[in-house]
Amino acid sequence: MRKLAAIRKVDEIRPIEGADAIELAVFGGWQVVVRKAQEIRPGMAVVYCEIDSVFPEEKRYEFLRQDKFRLRSKKFRGALSQGVVFRIDEALPPGRYEDGDDVTEILGITLYEPPIPAAIAGDIAAPYPGHVPKTDEERAQNLDLAAFSGIPFFVTEKLDGTSASFILDEAGFHVCGRNWEFRNTPGQTFCKLAADYDVEARLRDFHDRTGSYLALQGEVVGNGIQSNTYALKGQDIFIFNIFDIGRQRWLSARAYRALLDDFGLKGVPIVEESLSIDGLDHAQLLAFAEGRSLLNPQAEREGVVFRSVSVTESGQGKISFKAISNRYLLKHGG
Repeated sequence: MRKLAAIRKVDEIRPIEGADAIELAVFGGWQVVVRKAQEIRPGMAVVYCEIDSVFPEEKRYEFLRQDKFRLRSKKFRGALSQGVVFRIDEALPPGRYEDGDDVTEILGITLYEPPIPAAIAGDIAAPYPGHVPKTDEERAQNLDLAAFSGIPFFVTEKLDGTSASFILDEAGFHVCGRNWEFRNTPGQTFCKLAADYDVEARLRDFHDRTGSYLALQGEVVGNGIQSNTYALKGQDIFIFNIFDIGRQRWLSARAYRALLDDFGLKGVPIVEESLSIDGLDHAQLLAFAEGRSLLNPQAEREGVVFRSVSVTESGQGKISFKAISNRYLLKHGG
């Protein structure tokens, strides 16, 4: 689970040119504007809350009301700020807290979930199946990039849409969003796409041939979805992950692409076939995330997703994370 609020030690404090009352606190790849009056210092343990945190509607969080209590990327005096920082004694009840402790629940914080677009609304049948992992890549800013030395990554564009999963298991065929399974009806967008691409039949044929049940996970984009950044007509789906349910493992990049070809499905746009990030820091990785969309060069891309080219037999060797363009976030209020 993503740590929206955690105990973090401040890496450094940077001045903001022309600012007397504020400065920057740096945590790994993140930076946050803090008040000098808070007396935040390098090495100090504090509570750091990431963007997309949604706070309870309480008096102490009143300063977030104009953003509906959600943390977004902003600029103050030209300095990028992503999150909020509290001193431990002003945010948490008395207790012993260690670096890395997750305090999300203590603060009552939840993850911002975009509302389900009207274009894909439908009848909910059940919660998302628990035997298939949800799609929620870790952000690059939270990772030690040096740990990935020597690992080649398959890099794809992160599309700004809404996630969908098509799952075939022993119980049958499931059409799902991020959190719910939808009742299979012709008018529901995900179900229509599944029918257009004959997904159920393809998954059943694959199971008949191999004995394996699969989950296809992708991003739905187009009319009525996230303002249709790519100016597409209608809706379409681009697959970014394939999960082998029986083996509880992700398919390698090569197997993923071969299966997409076999199924006649579209994958998310490929940015790099095999890329080493050796020697890159967080700032360079975030700069790499910026660029024009490969779906529509007139649109700016949301970011990129890195997935290790290879996967071990146990499936534990799959490494994946995302780098979201700060330019995109500032433009779209993320």
